[in-house]
Amino acid sequence: MICYNKYVNKETRNPRSKKVQVVVFLKESEESYVLMLQTNKKRGEFWQNITGGVDQGESFNEAASRELIEETKIESQVNETDLFFKFHDQWKKDVTEQVFWATSLTREVEISSDEHQDYKWINIEEISKDSYKYPSNFEAFKECLKCFLK
Repeated sequence: MICYNKYVNKETRNPRSKKVQVVVFLKESEESYVLMLQTNKKRGEFWQNITGGVDQGESFNEAASRELIEETKIESQVNETDLFFKFHDQWKKDVTEQVFWATSLTREVEISSDEHQDYKWINIEEISKDSYKYPSNFEAFKECLKCFLK
């Protein structure tokens, strides 16, 4: 497991072959929370971690940092993991997704209404596979939690 630090164009809506997933944690006193974003009605209204595509010429790390800021306005260092998912997207294209994690210093989140309609911080003790639509989101949470708790 790697826990070290690392620092298709939306307008055309082209499917991308590289994606990132970012799990965001918050520590308050003795409690730890994970950020969940609810996709908007057009995208299915399910809860997930931050996800997004890697733009042409962009690294996975750069995409993770950009997506974190674009989707939440949280400015934080992203941390790489060695967890990758390979799947076929809705366009039947092969996709590789790398998982990252970050720590927020505040509960303040400004979501992008283009993609999401709500957010919530959930105590990590309350998260289960049923918290997410996709099993890969829960797997990402579990892997990133190990790094966060180190």
